[in-house]
Amino acid sequence: MTTAQERVILAKAALIKRQQNRERRQAIKAQRKPGGKADRGRERDNGFLAYLRRQPCEAASMGGCSGPIDPAHIRFNDGPGRLNPGGARKNHDRHANPLCRRHHDEQHSMAERYFWDRLGKDAYDTAAAHYAEYSAGRPAKLDGYEAEGGVNQTSAPHRPQESQP
Repeated sequence: MTTAQERVILAKAALIKRQQNRERRQAIKAQRKPGGKADRGRERDNGFLAYLRRQPCEAASMGGCSGPIDPAHIRFNDGPGRLNPGGARKNHDRHANPLCRRHHDEQHSMAERYFWDRLGKDAYDTAAAHYAEYSAGRPAKLDGYEAEGGVNQTSAPHRPQESQP
């Protein structure tokens, strides 16, 4: 059994140890380069991620969409000039596609390349189309869906467009 005086001494010792640990962590943090280890050169674009959250699910053709739209970062390398992030890192934000929560979870539960092959889509090309539309400031029109408002163009009545000279 410890006395009241011993508890006070132990509490002061614990406080000193916490202060030393805090100072040590701050010294280590001050020595790190700006940008740090967390990014590892990853390009981030929060505006594009917000844009993706307003788009329809890319896997809507499979049916069963549920939950909010998540930006699904592509995590495989499939061709020249395409970055394989590896090492449990995310790819650049511009290499992301909109998927509902259910399809995002499904994508992570299997081989990602197989998921996109089942959809019949190239994940990088789809992401590039979204990023191009975002950069141009226009809503994307992909697979019969118009991004702003989520109108399914394939179910709308066909209206022939007037020919322009």
